[in-house]
Amino acid sequence: MITIARFSKPEEAHLLRLRLEAGDVPAFTLDENTIQMDWLYSNAIGGVRVQIAEEDLEAAREILQELPIENLPADMPECPKCTSRNTTLDDLPRRLSFLSLLLIGFPLLFSKTRWKCLACNNTWNERNKENEISRT
Repeated sequence: MITIARFSKPEEAHLLRLRLEAGDVPAFTLDENTIQMDWLYSNAIGGVRVQIAEEDLEAAREILQELPIENLPADMPECPKCTSRNTTLDDLPRRLSFLSLLLIGFPLLFSKTRWKCLACNNTWNERNKENEISRT
């Protein structure tokens, strides 16, 4: 068995595993239960690993080179840098709140309107984007 990908979130690993299995390549995920119990271990153990048999490596490469079909909702905000609609809410504020809860025993609240572009990794606030638009 060889590891073809590592993810910090089990959900991402399962999406890849399902994509491979849809192409008739048996795949397995490792360490997902450990990370679900305590996500702080993700970096320490190398994340959730997706593994396949060595003889399926070429078939897996072909599957991974195919572009996935994008079914993005029409109401997703557009990235101000690259105009992609492949965006999501940034989970950094949530993680910082959880970290503050662990360190000082009280969660500090951060802005929940921060967005992240999955195409170019740009992050922005809706408030900042509106200001940039109004200036031009």
